[in-house]
Amino acid sequence: MAETDVSAIAHPRVWRRPEVSALGLNLAVATYIMVVLNPGFWNTLRAIFPGSAANVAILGAAVWCLTLLLLALVSLPRLHRPLAAVMVLIAASAGYFHQSMGIIIDREMVRNVLETTVTESRHLLTMDAAAQIFLTGVVPALLLFVPRVKRPRLLHVLWRWPLGIVLGVALTLGCLSLDYKANASVLREHHELMRLYQPGATINAVLRYSREEMETAAIMARPLGRDAVKGPLLQAAERPILLVVFAGETVRAQNFGLAGYARDTTPGLRRRDVIYLDATSCGTSTAVSVPCMFSPLNARDYSRQGFLASENLLDVLAHAGIDVQWWDNNTGDQQIAARTGWQRVDATLDPSACATGECTDAVFLPLLERELAAIERDTVLVLHMIGSHGPAYYLRYPPEAAVFGPDCRTAQFSDCTAEEIVNAYDNSILETDRVLSAAIDMLQSDTRVLPALIYLSDHGESLGEHGLYLHAAPRFMAPDVQTRVPFMMWLPQRFSEAMNIDMTCLSQSAGRPVSQDNLFHTVLGLADIRTGVRKPALDLTAGCRTTAGS
Repeated sequence: MAETDVSAIAHPRVWRRPEVSALGLNLAVATYIMVVLNPGFWNTLRAIFPGSAANVAILGAAVWCLTLLLLALVSLPRLHRPLAAVMVLIAASAGYFHQSMGIIIDREMVRNVLETTVTESRHLLTMDAAAQIFLTGVVPALLLFVPRVKRPRLLHVLWRWPLGIVLGVALTLGCLSLDYKANASVLREHHELMRLYQPGATINAVLRYSREEMETAAIMARPLGRDAVKGPLLQAAERPILLVVFAGETVRAQNFGLAGYARDTTPGLRRRDVIYLDATSCGTSTAVSVPCMFSPLNARDYSRQGFLASENLLDVLAHAGIDVQWWDNNTGDQQIAARTGWQRVDATLDPSACATGECTDAVFLPLLERELAAIERDTVLVLHMIGSHGPAYYLRYPPEAAVFGPDCRTAQFSDCTAEEIVNAYDNSILETDRVLSAAIDMLQSDTRVLPALIYLSDHGESLGEHGLYLHAAPRFMAPDVQTRVPFMMWLPQRFSEAMNIDMTCLSQSAGRPVSQDNLFHTVLGLADIRTGVRKPALDLTAGCRTTAGS
């Protein structure tokens, strides 16, 4: 009978964690990030160099070295693995949203993420997103903590760490120099390539956002339009004016019935004698377009610093003695109403419109009815809509109002066909049409005010064209479905007569190109506000006055 090995029982073999050097860990992480988490980068790079595997390999190697450099920067004891894990999570998350929806992370996208509501954010965090990010990001990030990392003594760290950074820079530049002419040309002319590189693009975007926030934190708005006064037409009006400005959300002109869309998504507006114009948006996200719309800056000169450094349309109206109100069913006033104040709508206005926990824009109708009953002064009422905000288009309208079907009833686009996504989006525009039409009817029937209504969407939306969904593509590469938006005005006879506006003239000008630059000056013109900051060339009513007026 064999003798029992007592020592083996007393000292059972214990699993030992594998060991890896800091450089070995960085090589593995950089390779995983580039090979697995950057498909968008590689697809774009291959499209730039079709049939040239050598150029793809050279520039790809340079970016791999850049990833190694980023990891070298964080290769300090206690920081190394946590920060490397964060880089993996960033790359996995950004890579998923680009692959599934074509979303590109830049500074404005970071702003959108940080300034959005919890309700909107949860629509993007679907089960598919959670599963993909868990498998490609969370699991690999956790695996980084399995091996033991062999560290040199502190004295050696002091020279090895900067040396690793220098070598990373040298390797990156060395790879680029193998075909400097071609690589420099690509990096100069194809900005979209490095915007797809993760985690570099997201890290750069966060740094740029943080720097901008620090630079703008202490900005004080300089006065604007302090000379504003009510013009003679407004002063002579027998009743107070009520100009309702609906700031739309995510409605693109291509699916707007009045713009010639094959489906009549605006049947109510078509019957209500409105003036429709096709407009170009300032940006492709709410955080850019909405402030730009109400700013005196034009799209070409707009910047967040410039916007915050100046008062805006609401301030000018207030200086002229107009009662200004901002009511919000979206992500807030974007600091437009910082000095005039704003309020958010909720279920107390209309429980049925907020039955799902999110309010449809029908919630504005009882608010408008209430304001009409109480109005005593000239008023501009701004209503910031939720409109067609995605990806949960189906929540923007009640289920019984779904005319186009079958409609996508989830925020996970991969579970729906292209037709179902478009049906849901078109149904959301129908809801906007119903709300605007009801508001017009309410204003038309009221006899206490001189009413007018403006609607302007902030930006458009991609519905799968070229693999893109949603919005907020960088402006330089944004498709026209994200930048072409509907602009509409309703001016009843009693308003146009009081303000001496020739409606035939205004209707004939509807075909000319307009943009969101026109809103600031057109509102001042419609309300007959005299001020040196109004530019007649951008006021759509300026050439259609029947008398000198304003």
